[in-house]
Amino acid sequence: MCGINGIFSREKIEPQVVQAMTQALRHRGPDYQNTFLSPSGNVALGHTRLSIIDLSPQGHQPMYSSDGRYVIVFNGEIYNFKNIKREIEIENPQISFRSSSDTEVIIHAFHRWGTEMVKRLEGMFAIAIYDNLSQKLFLFRDRMGKKPIFYFCNHTHFIFASEIKSLLHHPVVRESKEIDKQAIHEFLHLGYISEPKTIYRSIRKFPAGHIGEVWNNLSFKIYPFWAIEDQFEGTRKASPRGDEFFKRELHLKLHEAVKRRLISDVPLGAFLSGGTDSSLISAIASRYVSTPLKTFTIGFRESKFDEHHFASQVAKHLKTDHHEYILSENEAAGMLHAYLDQLDEPFADTSTIPTMLVSKMARKEVTVALTGDGGDELFLGYGTYSWAQRLSNPLVKLIQSPLATILKTVGDNKYKRISHVLEPVGKDLLRSHIFSQEQYFFSDSEIRHQLLERPIDYDTFRYSDFDFAGHSLSAEELQSIFDLKYYLKDDLLVKIDRSSMLQSLECRSPLLDTDIIHFVLNAPLNLKRRNGITKWILKEILKEYLPSGLIYRQKWGFSIPLSQWLKNELHYLMKYLDDEELHQTGLFKLDFVKDLIRRFNSGEDYLYNRIWALIIVQRFLKNQMLK
Repeated sequence: MCGINGIFSREKIEPQVVQAMTQALRHRGPDYQNTFLSPSGNVALGHTRLSIIDLSPQGHQPMYSSDGRYVIVFNGEIYNFKNIKREIEIENPQISFRSSSDTEVIIHAFHRWGTEMVKRLEGMFAIAIYDNLSQKLFLFRDRMGKKPIFYFCNHTHFIFASEIKSLLHHPVVRESKEIDKQAIHEFLHLGYISEPKTIYRSIRKFPAGHIGEVWNNLSFKIYPFWAIEDQFEGTRKASPRGDEFFKRELHLKLHEAVKRRLISDVPLGAFLSGGTDSSLISAIASRYVSTPLKTFTIGFRESKFDEHHFASQVAKHLKTDHHEYILSENEAAGMLHAYLDQLDEPFADTSTIPTMLVSKMARKEVTVALTGDGGDELFLGYGTYSWAQRLSNPLVKLIQSPLATILKTVGDNKYKRISHVLEPVGKDLLRSHIFSQEQYFFSDSEIRHQLLERPIDYDTFRYSDFDFAGHSLSAEELQSIFDLKYYLKDDLLVKIDRSSMLQSLECRSPLLDTDIIHFVLNAPLNLKRRNGITKWILKEILKEYLPSGLIYRQKWGFSIPLSQWLKNELHYLMKYLDDEELHQTGLFKLDFVKDLIRRFNSGEDYLYNRIWALIIVQRFLKNQMLK
């Protein structure tokens, strides 16, 4: 795992600029740092290395092909690189590999197959390869977007990096940065800024599952090599094979996915929350390690938000070498500023705090950690999927609008929150609306008609369900596709990447193995949710490792009591919503924000994420003004 950056310029590059950009990524790779500058002086690449496979200097980057034509910087891990290496050696027995790294395999694969090589890679990756002969730069980002690439492009420069903070060390990027108000509007609705937007107009997110090509005249094109929509195998029919077949097949695929992700030349462990996904990954991994698997969990002293005793019971049953850290809410609240500053742009997911803490704890023992990311989206684990199914019911649609009005005026907090979910919206707003209201953020209607000073500037976030090759999908599954394309990629995987890389820890997600994704997307619906049980097939498999009492229980996740904090430990952050602060930014209507705060303080606690989103935006803009 590493940090990468690069510059393609019409002008001579100052070496100290790429060095500064590279140094800004030092936390992503503290073991080695180096840069490449082309003979012409107008192309530069930078790399910071976290050594995982082949710890020797032969694994350092930027790495050159044996003939010197290609130069690569690479962030990530390729789990099937040994198979690709064998294929290359069979086809070309004269090839001699200088290292045992996956990086060298990538550069040989590119030399052999060109851009098509990316379709053979199983793993997480952000790759840049420069061809000295054609003077052309190639970019590749993994299918699900586990590893980030940000870029800036104008008529004189193409600049990329693993994080925005690195890009901002280039004077051209820094001088052209301008806040993108549309990105702010989207953030208020979703709690994150989705690809390809960033908080800055001039900086974009390179799309997942895509290839980019930059020519020496700085013309630039992007095209896909993988998409979720292409994973469906025609019309789905009821399978005659039965539950046991699917359980056996998925179980085998899980074992293969975990085994692939145990390749490492450094110590390895797993995050263990005690939930279905992390427990299953830890259980399988425990079967393949020679010593007890190291597992890690975070708990809160305040019992309502504490799951660590479940994780402890799972760890005891699996006989792992378990590590836990129990913190107070005051300790976690004290980390908020670090979490906000690390992410480079507005980001509302406060579960980043415990993720940062568990990463920090794990890094003391291991350099690689397995996670359960992707389980909820693939196996229908969220409450949003139940809402999607309800709102697809024709009878519910008939009473939806009057019921929303009644609940909003006469209901308690629970029913008022439900009234927002029931608000009728168009088909191209439905998926984001269900997500937004389940997460307690602003609805499209609130932003446009109540919150913004200049609603004329507002551009609604729109998303339409695709026709998946005639594959009949339920409303629940369509909602999960939305989450896979947006929430997972632009929130959850961002959270795990930034939190872990801040601590120089690599995280791997077996449930996001390409083979598993393809299998689950085409599996019958009742394997994912059955008789009200979410993630049914995963829990059936987990029965082979754990007693039922540790499997069928209420899910909490990495929750923190933000509503309570905003009234106590974090009340001081309300200063960002004072009249003077709101006047300075000029984005939001003072009367509406004041009323929102009044309602929150009067007991409408479900409004906390709306207020939190406003605080984050105001704080970010205030800091920008001070720079």
